[in-house]
Amino acid sequence: MASLLRLQALSLTLNTPRCLPFHLRLAAAAGAPLARRISAAASNGSPEQRASETDLESGLYLVATPIGNLEDITLRALRVLKCADVILSEDTRHSGKLLQHYNIKTPLLSFHKFNEREREPSILKRIHEGEAVAVISDAGTPGISDPGMELARLCATEKIPVIPIPGPSAAMAALSASGLPTDEFTFVGFLPKHGRSRKDRLELSAREAATQIFYVPPHGIHQFLVDAASSFGDSSFGEEL
Repeated sequence: MASLLRLQALSLTLNTPRCLPFHLRLAAAAGAPLARRISAAASNGSPEQRASETDLESGLYLVATPIGNLEDITLRALRVLKCADVILSEDTRHSGKLLQHYNIKTPLLSFHKFNEREREPSILKRIHEGEAVAVISDAGTPGISDPGMELARLCATEKIPVIPIPGPSAAMAALSASGLPTDEFTFVGFLPKHGRSRKDRLELSAREAATQIFYVPPHGIHQFLVDAASSFGDSSFGEEL
């Protein structure tokens, strides 16, 4: 009977909710059942592996979000967004629609190219204090021509875990459907805004045999095609749909 009771107690411990607010996680850690503490100590996996099994580990989570269709998001991404202590968002109004669609209540904090340097010290402090911080951009993967690259670098420098949560990528979506060679390609991203610098970069790309991937804002597509045609000549172009 005593053994049965211990097994029941262990079952209850293992089936407790995985997603708890930060202050409750601290309180729970202080009085965690022995079985759970032994289980955590025995885990030799990476922070990424452990985060998939228990409450989110403290660290920076780079979460890829849909590039158009709200259904294009992974179950893992949804769990991380629900369990994080805060979500850094490029545009809180835009991201709010995604979170509302999936009934995610995690607080949002604006994090974009105009305030990321100002935000970084307080974000690092929060992570050092044990919080799990998620970063999302308006679409796709944070840090890829979007805010997040410098924050990830700072975290890596300070030995803070940086955990990528893979998902949609505009570059890969466009490449896969373009009909262009995919065995070798170069990601260029956004071109320089200055006309001469933009032309120089296009001429450099035109000398490469590999497929080139550019990010172009909707209002700049016409000018890009004009500039690209003069540099690439008779070449094939694909686009993200």
